[in-house]
Amino acid sequence: MQRVYTTDIKPLDPIHDNRHKLGSGPLARESLAYLLQLPEEGVAGIVYTWVNGEGKAGCAVTLFGPGIGPEPLIESFDGIAVPAEMDFFDWRVAGLQLRLGSLLETAHIRYQSDKFEIDFHFTASQPAYAYSSHKGGCPQWIAHDRFEQQGTQSGSIRFAGKEIALRGYTQRDHSWGTRDWGVNQHWKWIHAQAGPELSVHFWKLESMGQTLIRGYVDKNGHIAQVVDVDIDFEMNDDMTTRVVNADIIDTAGRSTRFQGVPFATFYLSPDPMITLFESPISAFIDGQPGGGCCEVMWTNSLINYVKAKAEVVK
Repeated sequence: MQRVYTTDIKPLDPIHDNRHKLGSGPLARESLAYLLQLPEEGVAGIVYTWVNGEGKAGCAVTLFGPGIGPEPLIESFDGIAVPAEMDFFDWRVAGLQLRLGSLLETAHIRYQSDKFEIDFHFTASQPAYAYSSHKGGCPQWIAHDRFEQQGTQSGSIRFAGKEIALRGYTQRDHSWGTRDWGVNQHWKWIHAQAGPELSVHFWKLESMGQTLIRGYVDKNGHIAQVVDVDIDFEMNDDMTTRVVNADIIDTAGRSTRFQGVPFATFYLSPDPMITLFESPISAFIDGQPGGGCCEVMWTNSLINYVKAKAEVVK
């Protein structure tokens, strides 16, 4: 990654791209996610892997969207013992292999199964953004720390006798420490890019009577912290996201307009208490076309209530 930019955000030590030593508590956890979007093909994907404090690892890998078909292709594994010395320079869980390249800049992920294959290269288009760089730090029930990073994708996916080249925008995140899903009521988590030097990320979380915001705006050669997000959100009857727009204010005093429309949704349930609605999006940033992803977290108690109410109305 070679580009000229300015920022007041404290950089993340590259050592944090690799595996961390976790505590032994029941909530100790480290996870990595790589997201794929090909809006022109109607295809999206998620590669998600984790390990807990006891050295038990897992992965969930999926391809979904109208270009895949009415049902997602998904495979998931958990409770796999991995050696303490195995790190992310050569991480292997079931059919997944992840290899970090230049720290905080590149990675190569491969997944092979009878259902589908992914051969994916991530190349960073901007520095990693750590939640600890915010004046309020990283919420400790989410992780000891966490970083987000936009990039470009290359490689290919194969399924049902088809091969599609990967191109365009991608995102990844990496968190380590503890994760207590139960204290979160709701969040909206957005990544979007509209060129190699125009991107936004924001995460607006409702938890324990607080509204927390983390994120950044990268434009005009300057990367700044997000300080406020005014979100205009519309959803369908089944609680999937129909439209999400936002006006974003950053520490440089700039206002940035984000507009996003999902083209698919995948339901990810990392804990019995919540469901993550994962939606790849076609996006605009200040009127410039791009793409990205929108994750909305709902509690399962609310989802079940809305479903039951809808059945009564019918």
